[in-house]
Amino acid sequence: MQFGQIEQAWRRGWMRGIGMLSAGETVAELPRWNERPQAVLYMRTQGIGDVILATGTLRAMALAQPSIALDVLTTAQASPVLERNPYVRRVHVLPRTFLGALEVARTIRREKYDVVIDGKITRGASFIRSPALTLASRAPYRIGVGGGNHPLVFNVCVDRFDRSTTHMVEGSAALATPFGVDLPATDLRPEIFLSEQETKSADEVWSASAGHAEIHRERWLINISAGAAPRRWPNDRWIALSAHLRALSPEATIIVVGSVADWSSVCDVASRGGAVAAPTPRLRDVLALVGTSTHVVTADTSITHAASAFRIPTVVLIQQGLTQWLPWHTPHSAAYWSGSTIESLSIASACDALDGLLQCSHAM
Repeated sequence: MQFGQIEQAWRRGWMRGIGMLSAGETVAELPRWNERPQAVLYMRTQGIGDVILATGTLRAMALAQPSIALDVLTTAQASPVLERNPYVRRVHVLPRTFLGALEVARTIRREKYDVVIDGKITRGASFIRSPALTLASRAPYRIGVGGGNHPLVFNVCVDRFDRSTTHMVEGSAALATPFGVDLPATDLRPEIFLSEQETKSADEVWSASAGHAEIHRERWLINISAGAAPRRWPNDRWIALSAHLRALSPEATIIVVGSVADWSSVCDVASRGGAVAAPTPRLRDVLALVGTSTHVVTADTSITHAASAFRIPTVVLIQQGLTQWLPWHTPHSAAYWSGSTIESLSIASACDALDGLLQCSHAM
């Protein structure tokens, strides 16, 4: 037996053991939601963008079954997305350390959840962390995507996500079907809730960046950061794209943002591209700027999905074939790159995408 086969057999045995030790039936009928209040835990311990895209699913479940109390388990980086969300009762944060994860597992156990949902839909047939947390919850109903070893852990399985034909929003929303959600008839839009003060503060940043009266002025937000180095476009090309936008829209207010680690690059792109650099030390700061903009330009990252949550027309620099990550039901124009890194994306291609979004915006 080869090493890969041994590993697969071990993982299958691990998941079978998890399923046997978990509460509830091996294959469960759906609970009768209206008989009594149900405590539900939705686990989504992935990136910021994944959590943004899941907000429509959370809303759909909560509205379909008002008797449920819906909690979310996610990462510290993504948890700010759910601040002020009226459909989420409580957010548990999963630490990176093993001891921290054990403490969260104990907390989940004490909550006595009736239903646990594994929100990760883009995995292979074997995994470890989610089944362990599912077991810790002792929830009698365990909802997840089907296929592979998944039915060994989950006793309510939904259709497996097909990334070649399905957008991430729709893939996530399949997990809402056990709650009686009619997906074709349901608004699945992502949603982020800003406070009045957050909106006011963001407006003040825009006004200060404009330098004078901002009446009817377009607000363009350019995000140069990306979560992974292969998706990080070089500064000189961002500068050229920003300068191209400035030439097309001389009266626009253009703000450049990025991660704290990219602050020097943010300042470089802004100063040489005819824009203004704005510090965004907290995730909520940049979300508020997205929500108060009129247009967004970004690499393929969570800012793309934040823009779709606010219905902001977007230019996205994205790898060929990743259409499942495009803005959801939001006006957009894509500049596609091929190969292993964004280095293959030319300035001309990005400018063409920006021109296309401008033409569509002016035609509306």
